Amino acid sequence: MDAKKPSFRAYFLMDILTQLREIRARENILLKPSPFLRSDYTDEYGETKSVSLRNYQKAMVMNLLMMERMLCGDDTGLGKTIMLLSTIGYVWMKEPEYVPIIVTTKSALFQWASEVEKFMQGMEAVTVSGQPFKRHALYEGFFLNHDPSKKRLLILTYDHVMYDMEESVIKEKSRSPRKGFAGELDAARSEKKAATALLAAAKDVFQKQFGDRTFDVSHYVEETLREGPGGRSVPPGWGAEDTKALAKLIFSKERLAAAEETVARLNREAAPPKKVPGLADYVGSMLASHPSARVFLVMDEIHKLKNHKSQFHTKCAILSRMSQRVVGMTATPVKNRLMEFFAIFRIIFPSLFPMVSHFQNDYCVMKIQEIPGGRKVPIVVGYKNLDSFVAKIEPYYLSRKKYDVAKELPELISVECECELLELQEELYDMAETGLLNKGDDPDSTSSDILSSMTMCQQAANSPRLIADEGGVPFEGPSSKADRLMELLEEEADGQKVIVFSRFKKMINLVDSMLEERKIKFVRITGDEADPKLREKAKVQFQNMKSGVDVILLTTAGAESINLQSAQHFVFLDLPWSWGDYVQLVGRMQRIGSSHNTIVAHHFLSRKRDGKKTIDHYVLKALRSKKRLADKVAGESLKGGLVLMDGDGDSIRDVMEQMRTERDPSVAPVAKIAGRVPARPEKKEKKPALKKAAPAPEEDVKITPLGIDFSDI
Repeated sequence: MDAKKPSFRAYFLMDILTQLREIRARENILLKPSPFLRSDYTDEYGETKSVSLRNYQKAMVMNLLMMERMLCGDDTGLGKTIMLLSTIGYVWMKEPEYVPIIVTTKSALFQWASEVEKFMQGMEAVTVSGQPFKRHALYEGFFLNHDPSKKRLLILTYDHVMYDMEESVIKEKSRSPRKGFAGELDAARSEKKAATALLAAAKDVFQKQFGDRTFDVSHYVEETLREGPGGRSVPPGWGAEDTKALAKLIFSKERLAAAEETVARLNREAAPPKKVPGLADYVGSMLASHPSARVFLVMDEIHKLKNHKSQFHTKCAILSRMSQRVVGMTATPVKNRLMEFFAIFRIIFPSLFPMVSHFQNDYCVMKIQEIPGGRKVPIVVGYKNLDSFVAKIEPYYLSRKKYDVAKELPELISVECECELLELQEELYDMAETGLLNKGDDPDSTSSDILSSMTMCQQAANSPRLIADEGGVPFEGPSSKADRLMELLEEEADGQKVIVFSRFKKMINLVDSMLEERKIKFVRITGDEADPKLREKAKVQFQNMKSGVDVILLTTAGAESINLQSAQHFVFLDLPWSWGDYVQLVGRMQRIGSSHNTIVAHHFLSRKRDGKKTIDHYVLKALRSKKRLADKVAGESLKGGLVLMDGDGDSIRDVMEQMRTERDPSVAPVAKIAGRVPARPEKKEKKPALKKAAPAPEEDVKITPLGIDFSDI
């Protein structure tokens, strides 16, 4: 019997893949000049530089033009932003009705806008930021007043998609207040403040008057406060002072209630509630009013959607289904698990992997594991058929590594800086380590419990000040890592740009105060600097070679989508627990445009005074194992970064078991430190699972790989 012939779709895809492979291998790609790409720009050194696409960037542009839905997985620093903006320009040359929407992270919001201004012309960036009333005004102007002749693109964050996707009620603040309104509002707020103070005083008098009275008196007071005075007899022992204290409390409560209502009324007048459409409604209205309009959706750092069950993923999927073209961008599509790839393609190309059960059956090694409570759940313990997986995504995924395509990138040198624990640090670390190993021996301990204990170990390895005693008071004492950092900044890296990273905001705050004491100028991007404008300002100051700001402090909030190529050093006070996060962090400085021949990644690793390793060394080893999976499905990443070592598996358990092997069993747990007991990580209570309604079936997206003829470009 003859073998089954390939379908027309299979032949079609084979033809497309042949063309894509030819483009990806071509060494001298020629593209017509784009009217949207500037000829030159001014860099942070004040020098004029020409704007042109490198050959590998042209190859990506051609791939994005050919495939309406695709994942751009190029390494950090290779210019994914200019590739996407150039692609939008070329699409407009053929199909001017496309409306680009760019979804990115908070840190990159204004960076996208500045890249548009720096590299593009005839292209206007509408940046969404501010309070809900301001955001919805921007949506209304962009979508409901859509003008095809204006080449505009909308830039917003994942948070905006999350909170603005559905219809909501916002406070309208665009109206001008009436004459005298401000004075009236100030007076009402003053009255509320006075009434609050009066009520507090009345409560003190009330407590002294009725704190230890008889049951009859307490019952009478209770009913009077609940139902009001009148109609009931006073109890025995009731006197004039009792009446006065009770009346004062009632009057004070009524006065405060009236003041609060006045303030609320004036606030409603200043910002009346307004029902507004959701983002999906705005897009739908535009498409209905302009039948030829189509959406070009770009999802920057799309690994943010690695959990296919999250609300972020659900909301972004709505926007994806309304778009004709969808491009995902990330240097780290696989941070830890292959299932992250599944989640990403559920956004970009849902029909490629239509069901999670089929994906797991085809590419994951599963086993049933019992969890606390007696339930049994399937978990992923390994992967299979990875060559088949790579072949299936090949037409829709292109990833190139820095050293393969950009020879001018600076060489990355890795340095491991051993920091010997100081006495108090080691005592705290030994106690935290003992707690962790005990958690590992407890069959009822969950991964969350173990992670909490691991975090305490990491905090002890960083600084005593990151750990508090049972009274909530932080331990006082020096940090060998912080001291080593100051030496680096004042000696080896003096006058050079340095990025300093920690997962812990308290550690960043500690470094912050030490830099202030030494009068070293710095900026920071942490969760505290939530305003995208503040983050952009900090980045610009650091990038400016004449600003005098040579240090930038980062937490994970600054790990993505921020260009810091002026940096020559990256200091890891502690390591992220994800290989993808590590790649993103180092990618902040190893980028096109760097003027350095070499850049240095300093890994600060605490070591015990007897020479034994700490959690820093084991996390480093676990990261190296995660690199193996990422390299298998996405290509080798970050040469010169962490040296590849053998080993894989459950990173949390691996770290814990390595710590158990290294620990001297003769060392007894430390009961107290300087008479104080460190607070132990709280065990979080498990909330009962909520029953979820079955999701509505997703509408499949029809994909036309060659939607537009770009052969003449």
